[in-house]
Amino acid sequence: MKTKCSPLLLLLFLSTPLVSFAETPDSSQFYIDSFSYEDHVYSRSKKTELGDQVEIEVAAKYIYKPGTFARFRFETSPEDNRENNESSKFEFFLSHKYETVMFNLDLELQTNKSTNGGTSIGLDLDSEYTNIKWEINKNFTFSFFPFNFDGEVGEEFRTWDVTRVKTIEGAPTTVSNSPTGSEKIVEKTIPGFVLNINPGIVDGLGLYVGFGIASYFYPTNANFDLLTNTSVTSWERKEDRGYKFGVNLKREVLDLKLEFVGHDQAKETGALLEYAGSFYLISKLDKLIFDTEFTMSKAGERPWFTPRGTTWFETSSPFRKVYSDFFGNNKQDWIGKTDFAAGFRVGYEMGDVTPYFLFRYQGKNFVFVENESAHLLRTADESLSHGGLTRIGTGAYLSYGKWAVNPEFELRNAKNPVFGNASDVRTNRLLSTFRKTDYLITLFVTYDFDGRNLFLP
Repeated sequence: MKTKCSPLLLLLFLSTPLVSFAETPDSSQFYIDSFSYEDHVYSRSKKTELGDQVEIEVAAKYIYKPGTFARFRFETSPEDNRENNESSKFEFFLSHKYETVMFNLDLELQTNKSTNGGTSIGLDLDSEYTNIKWEINKNFTFSFFPFNFDGEVGEEFRTWDVTRVKTIEGAPTTVSNSPTGSEKIVEKTIPGFVLNINPGIVDGLGLYVGFGIASYFYPTNANFDLLTNTSVTSWERKEDRGYKFGVNLKREVLDLKLEFVGHDQAKETGALLEYAGSFYLISKLDKLIFDTEFTMSKAGERPWFTPRGTTWFETSSPFRKVYSDFFGNNKQDWIGKTDFAAGFRVGYEMGDVTPYFLFRYQGKNFVFVENESAHLLRTADESLSHGGLTRIGTGAYLSYGKWAVNPEFELRNAKNPVFGNASDVRTNRLLSTFRKTDYLITLFVTYDFDGRNLFLP
């Protein structure tokens, strides 16, 4: 249920005299909390890209009193809305702490063009930021997540939500190429509980374990198969169980994370991933800084091909319910496979400038959220992934107080031709020429009130 919110009331609230911007919350109750800008400047495959895929996130914080605050966040997502340059999210985050219990609520502002441009505000139904946290004592914290118990792992090789599942609503008698009635595919994440443990054995050491369950609809007939037999006798509610655990160690000169998350019904829920794990370490030795990451993922056995922003399977010809080649004849090679990615950076701090070198490698079946994933970076007929991707490069962090500017150059080499050709762009990708090498220049600009925007532990 979404509550209607008048744009006029929202404007009056944002323009109230209490609102003013400052460098510190001591002098004002309303201040800029964080800002990030990411833009692909130039690449061999696309040439100039400035403004084409820019990602911006801005957050402001309003402190009502100690323990109670509101946070406002704006985020773009060029993959979803490049044509109209619209925002992907405009969120309101509310937090209140009462004694040892903290209540957090994540709301989402949405516009509905189908109802004469109406605006509504409602719960973000896949957000891990809506939760209740109870600090039992100094060693244990118990958290309840009603929508998403945070099923993501990885830093550079982020998986997005491993426990993101899909279900068909509307109970159709057959799963057709196109909806025959009101049926639609709905994405959801697994809600659950997480117990954080501070054993006190080592300073900065923390452990956590989590468990969750989400329901989904599935046909009752045993012979149902999404590819070969789409007739349905009836539907039933079933459950997908998610689990996670991890270790964190944070010291003055290092930060270590070990994470693992998975769920047991990836096949029936059309999930992209079945499970994933990640190890990340960043450390500083005098002026030398380095970080390393090793992330693995196990792809789902029947990942549904549902493009973002749609409510049904890919409907272009040939019709594909799961990820397959361009002609729809064979499933893509990464499906059901386990693979890994590894990365390493080393830098040297020279005052406000920290230059660094990087090396990254992705296995041919490694699946994660970025465009370099095995399910996105593929040959012309989409039958093969990059076959193994090696990425080497250099960059630098330039610090300006709470601001940081980070230009980066990366050279990419794949075993299969998967990179586009700026001199040969055609509507039919089968007729275009693809290359095995590419280079990319990226610019990152970040601001963080607490200074967490640098290449530091």
